[in-house]
Amino acid sequence: METDVEGAREKTISNEIAFFNTQYSLLESRSLAARTVRAGNLLNDKDFLAQYDLTGGEEGTPNSAQRARMAERAEKILLDAVSIEPVRQSSLVDVSFSTPSATLSAKLTNLWVQQFVAANLDRRFSATSDARRFLEQRIGSLRRNLEDSERELITYAANNDIITLETRSDPGTGRTIGDRTLVAADVEKISTALSVARDARIAAESQLSSSVSSTDLSSNAAVSALRQRRAELMADLARLRKIFGEEYPEIVAKKEQLAALNQSVSTETQRSRALNQESYASALKREKELQAELDRLTGKYRDQQRRSIEYAILQREVDTNRQLYDGLLQRYKEIGAAGVGTNNIAVVDTATPSPGPSSPKLILNVALALIAGFGLAGALVFLLEQLDQSIRDPSEVSDRFGLPLLGSIPKVDADTFEELLLDKKSMIYEAYFAAQTNLTFLTNHGAPRSFMLTSTRPAEGKSSSALSLASVFGQTGKKVMLIDADIRSPSLNELLDVDNRNGLSNYLTGFDKVSELIASSPEFGFDYILAGPMPPNAAELFSSSRLSELVELLLRDYDHVILDAPPVLGLADAPLLARPVEGVIFTIDASSSSARAIKSALNRLRQTDAQIFGALVTKVGRRNEIYGYGYGYGYGYGYGYGYGYGADKSRGNSE
Repeated sequence: METDVEGAREKTISNEIAFFNTQYSLLESRSLAARTVRAGNLLNDKDFLAQYDLTGGEEGTPNSAQRARMAERAEKILLDAVSIEPVRQSSLVDVSFSTPSATLSAKLTNLWVQQFVAANLDRRFSATSDARRFLEQRIGSLRRNLEDSERELITYAANNDIITLETRSDPGTGRTIGDRTLVAADVEKISTALSVARDARIAAESQLSSSVSSTDLSSNAAVSALRQRRAELMADLARLRKIFGEEYPEIVAKKEQLAALNQSVSTETQRSRALNQESYASALKREKELQAELDRLTGKYRDQQRRSIEYAILQREVDTNRQLYDGLLQRYKEIGAAGVGTNNIAVVDTATPSPGPSSPKLILNVALALIAGFGLAGALVFLLEQLDQSIRDPSEVSDRFGLPLLGSIPKVDADTFEELLLDKKSMIYEAYFAAQTNLTFLTNHGAPRSFMLTSTRPAEGKSSSALSLASVFGQTGKKVMLIDADIRSPSLNELLDVDNRNGLSNYLTGFDKVSELIASSPEFGFDYILAGPMPPNAAELFSSSRLSELVELLLRDYDHVILDAPPVLGLADAPLLARPVEGVIFTIDASSSSARAIKSALNRLRQTDAQIFGALVTKVGRRNEIYGYGYGYGYGYGYGYGYGYGADKSRGNSE
């Protein structure tokens, strides 16, 4: 079925959406269901009644109350069974019914659409008829109002001698914006004539003043000719006088001619001045006459202007009534044209019985269930993976934290840790030896001469790693000093099983005999300084320059100075300890560390401009091997070496 927006109004996106939504709602309305029940005579349709058991097993003809209940049930059945599906990017709508019978479904679909089209036509013609009747009444009333207002306007204009020559209207609104009356035209005409007469009078007055005040009448052709002749005669007379005397006949004749010319010039000048006087008088008279006429017309125009106020009010009333009348008349014509228009809804394809049932679809349902199950399982696995913040694969430290992986230390039983560390064929030794080898590539001079080991939290294997790296460096022939800088919670004395009576804290508080603080471990091959007694102000001691002086002093005699520093989180010691050494090795517990906590600890170190050489991942177990990372060194052993995997104790890979 196709729908089209009615063409009597401007099409916009918003009103088209509103129109289609309205049609979709009408397609699912109860009124359409009731109309379909009546038009299809469904209450007497045996097939429909049998499919839905509307009679309730009652025999005989139902009474009016029973038929009303049956009709209500039938309407509800149709509304539940109908399906309205708009076709995207088009004006088409798919209408379908789901019933126990394919034939009944097709029948109800066609009946439903037919009644919707018929209902739409009924609404259109009903709305058109009502509108036409209303407009006819309003047009008749407005016509009478327009006639009355025009009659009143004409009567007022006749009584007040208002004769309109021209009327100007606003093109947009059609309203009268000005009238040009006969009096206004006369005023304009006389005003123009007066302006011309005034110019003529001023010119005549100027000419008269010039002729009276001077003898210059060059504008008079006759006077100019006489003067020219007199000038020539005077020139001839002057020439003759140079040759002859005054009594010479020709000179006498010239004098007589000159006297006659002077008389002619005087006569012509007087005549010209008289003519100028006459022209001025005529121009002045004309100006006064026109001025008097203009004054008379102006007074008449002003009086008419006062009377035009009421005229303008009447004119606006005529314009308003005419606009209302024309607007309603145009709307009446539009409705008349729409009333005979075609229906804006058409059936594209009629419904046909489906060759097979639409539901249930067993294969589709099973496939959807499998997809949903796999999707849910995948989502659950993904969620668990996201919640697990531990290091599953040691190689992740590069991607997750931006740190080079210096080494991966397997998890072993604490009781066998020392034995394995001293066995050069053990996986522990091999792991720390690999880490020591990686350290040799960090700087231009090989392994850093001074560095410290720290971690996010306690018990991540930093102390055992510090001891192991010191031992590996020592077994390679290097002279190594290991300092237990974790003076709040020392562990080196427990790992070496010695008394923590004196140590770093003594030096930091002012004890200068460093040689008395140094002890040696022949078993592991390095010298060490214990933490010493725990002071009350560890952070203040690390803030002083004593530790830097100690490191510089020890580097004179030792190849490497290694600090076992406290954890980063919760304490201010680690960032302070990073200043006197070349860099930091960050220890990460593969089994229990939180990625968020590790990032927080690394950020604290980076804020102090500490150079972080890389990460040492400890306690790597079988769980991490699943991700493709294991041990298979040159001696042919790995996790099956036979040492076992137990929990960390007070020694080994725990602190």
